[in-house]
Amino acid sequence: MPQTDRHKKREIPIEFDFYNTLDKLPVEKRCTIIMISCGSTTIKINEHFQTVNAPAVLCISQYDKFQCIEKTHLSAKAFHFDPWYIKACLRFENLDDDISIDEKYVYERNMLYMFTRHSGNFQGIFHLTPQQYIHINELMLMIGAETYAQSDDYWTCRIRRMLRQTINCIYDIYVDQRKLKFYELSENTNPVTICTDYIHANYQNDITLTSLCELVHLNRTTLNQRFKQQLNCTCIEYLLHYRLKIAQELLSNTNLKIEEISSQCGFKYGSYFNRQFTKCLGISPSEFRKNPTGYGSFEGGKVGRCGNCDGYVIFDCIKYRTFVCFVL
Repeated sequence: MPQTDRHKKREIPIEFDFYNTLDKLPVEKRCTIIMISCGSTTIKINEHFQTVNAPAVLCISQYDKFQCIEKTHLSAKAFHFDPWYIKACLRFENLDDDISIDEKYVYERNMLYMFTRHSGNFQGIFHLTPQQYIHINELMLMIGAETYAQSDDYWTCRIRRMLRQTINCIYDIYVDQRKLKFYELSENTNPVTICTDYIHANYQNDITLTSLCELVHLNRTTLNQRFKQQLNCTCIEYLLHYRLKIAQELLSNTNLKIEEISSQCGFKYGSYFNRQFTKCLGISPSEFRKNPTGYGSFEGGKVGRCGNCDGYVIFDCIKYRTFVCFVL
């Protein structure tokens, strides 16, 4: 049942269980964070059997098929919330990528994928380090205490803030685990291939040279040497050029505003995007949009058509070698 706000006489779409038995999950029209503090359990989630040992967090939603098979000295608490409690525009029916929402809320929607997009080996289960457990458990306890205390008119605002902090912490774990699994699946692969595949999948996010080095367990010098040997560019140059390639596609095939394209391609600042685009292609993004099949210049070199595909090729002006191919 929704929590009743004693101050404003309204229903808030949240519930907190200090002692959750895992027997009545999932909850309709709710996302649920379950903190397993003690013991272990065997569950069946979406036809997958999983044994979960404390400390761990489960993120599930109304879409999941959940059954608790066995419990051993289990202690768990749970917080249930409707997505719109975080942002009014976030509802179960518009959590799909195909549904358009305001760009500034896309990050919050992406975080909720931990609850709503379970498949294969990922079923929303996160095993925690002691430090992670202490931090997230403290937030959960504060959420539970405030849910029942409702100490003043602003209690819902405090819970919303703590909920966002909790989800952010779990999302950081989710991202780190994805990076680890990505590397494990590719451990026998060329590190340059690992990095380029990772860039292709995550170009819209914040990617640094340090994060790429951590991904393949190489230092900066070695990784850049590998890139130059195989692609004639550094890894950050490759990232920049790939982002510009995506920007070219969006400029050619969509009516998105240039600042929207800049953001979707991973550029934090529109001015930097404009400067790099003009520097690499010799024309501004707005000029390119008017004539996407034109030619530009690249630091004294030139941009021409690739002889092997329908893309552009940037040539190095000194050695006249292929620098990178933009397949449009």
